[in-house]
Amino acid sequence: MKKQIKKIPYLLLFLLVFTSSAKAQEVENDFQSRTSFTLSTKLLKNLKLNVTPELRFDDSFALDKYLLETKLSYDLSKEFSLGAAYRYYANKRESKSTEYDNRFTFSAKYEKSFHRFEPSLKLSYTNDSDDDSNSNLLRYKTEVKYNIKKSKISPFAGVEAFQEVSGGDLSKMRYFLGLDYKICKKNYIEASYKYDYFINEFKNRHILSLGYKLKL
Repeated sequence: MKKQIKKIPYLLLFLLVFTSSAKAQEVENDFQSRTSFTLSTKLLKNLKLNVTPELRFDDSFALDKYLLETKLSYDLSKEFSLGAAYRYYANKRESKSTEYDNRFTFSAKYEKSFHRFEPSLKLSYTNDSDDDSNSNLLRYKTEVKYNIKKSKISPFAGVEAFQEVSGGDLSKMRYFLGLDYKICKKNYIEASYKYDYFINEFKNRHILSLGYKLKL
């Protein structure tokens, strides 16, 4: 009985240290929502242009950032394509003036239909990230879409890894799922949820997106 009583101060000390450590390492959860409109058209037989304006909102649904992205993609074959994109964005800040910046992205994508499944692999290089970082990044993305028979809904899911070119370390993992809804022949609505896990930070990000796509 005396031995058990002597152990109590050590147990209390352990609980105090553990609780303090847990509080110091509390994970920050950031919530965002986004809405966009994408216009897609073919310039040539194998050359496609996408133009996408997008609005991004913070957890209180106040406008946080707005951007415009143009992307060209060229089909080298039925399965393989190359892409180049330019993004210009404005980042609204409460205590400072609005920040304006731009980003370039170059990508290679492989996709092949398998029955009703449409898996794809994509490798991208970008000179900036969406996390207020100036690091050059390599992004590895894999995605699977499923075309439901006699349905206007096509669900999809995937994962994307973000790697810093300079250090070679992974900085973030992104997991996502969503669906495309075909309104009519060339009109679509896309809804998705993204979960960002920051590897070197006690931080997660939850993103809800809703977009409208028009193919001409």
